[in-house]
Amino acid sequence: MRKKSYRPYILLGLFLFSLFYFPGIVVQGMRSSAGTLSKGFWKEGAQLRASFAPSPLPKKKKEDIESIEVENLLLKKQNESLRRRLLSEERIEQQIKKIKEIIALDEKKGSSFYKRRKAAAEKQLELELFFLSAAVIYRDPTDWNSTLWINVGESENTKLGKEIIAVGSPILKGPYLIGMIEFVGKHKSRVRLLTDASLIPSVRVARGGEGNRELATLVKQVLHQVALREEPRETLLVLGKLLERLEEEAPERYLAKGELMGSSSPLWRGRSEVLKGIGFNYDFEDEEGPSLELRSGKPLDQLSNESYTSLIDVGDLLVTTGMDGVFPKDIPVAHVTKIAPLKEGSPSFEIEAKLCVENLSTLLDVSVLPPLVKNEEFP
Repeated sequence: MRKKSYRPYILLGLFLFSLFYFPGIVVQGMRSSAGTLSKGFWKEGAQLRASFAPSPLPKKKKEDIESIEVENLLLKKQNESLRRRLLSEERIEQQIKKIKEIIALDEKKGSSFYKRRKAAAEKQLELELFFLSAAVIYRDPTDWNSTLWINVGESENTKLGKEIIAVGSPILKGPYLIGMIEFVGKHKSRVRLLTDASLIPSVRVARGGEGNRELATLVKQVLHQVALREEPRETLLVLGKLLERLEEEAPERYLAKGELMGSSSPLWRGRSEVLKGIGFNYDFEDEEGPSLELRSGKPLDQLSNESYTSLIDVGDLLVTTGMDGVFPKDIPVAHVTKIAPLKEGSPSFEIEAKLCVENLSTLLDVSVLPPLVKNEEFP
């Protein structure tokens, strides 16, 4: 067996111990030599690394890139501003077109019904002139069906010198109502959606002209898309006949009044467009007509009359009444999808309805109208 030698360890130990007794000048010289040697290795390594590293951009080229990035950012902002301006003009043109259609009907039929529709449309146009477009910036997954955040706030009011973003400001997607602002920050605001049970708008059935015009607008959009895609001629004919029926003169009436509320599914994204409707009846007369019997739709003083009118049907359009003092009158909200059987002795119908806006869970932008009431007046 080979014997292990400890001689190298002993010599190393003696050398290290002797360092304590070397003169200071010798130790300093050794340190300087070691530093010079290591510095040389470091410089050679740095040169080697530099040979493999990409060459830095010239100063002028770097400044050009930064200038291009700033220019792209400015162009994006200008494009967004232009998009909002075009959207504003389009919305105003649509509202003016609606008013012209109502005026034509009023001149033809001379009915107080159309005078009220004209007044409501003019009021909404007045609000539309000051509307703001806003982007959806955040939605809490645990509160998905109830609220969302938009990127406008008090700073927009300061810039415009007018209060548009406020508690109670109606929120629309296109021409349809979807919610109301409930909190205003400096640069953002929280919107309470109609799908939440705590927001309860007053609505009523708009049957005939208003509902038909609403559906006719959608059919025209579908017709345009179908024509562009060169679908079979039979499809175009069917849609064309449907549009003709919708544009035919039909009696217009405002019937049952009631309230809508969300199904209030608090977690994630379930049933976001289904609303509950309660209290739908016509027990009290208003400017739209006399009080009507619940089951037959007859005036209470003409119950012997053989005529029959359903106060609410599946497919009826529900529009705002303006009676809640929060939402402007005659804004489309939802369509009736289900009517519960009327119980014996019940004073009203209960329904289910679906918002006019499709895919509420994937909203990217909305429109904000000025509030009807001031903050201090809001309940």
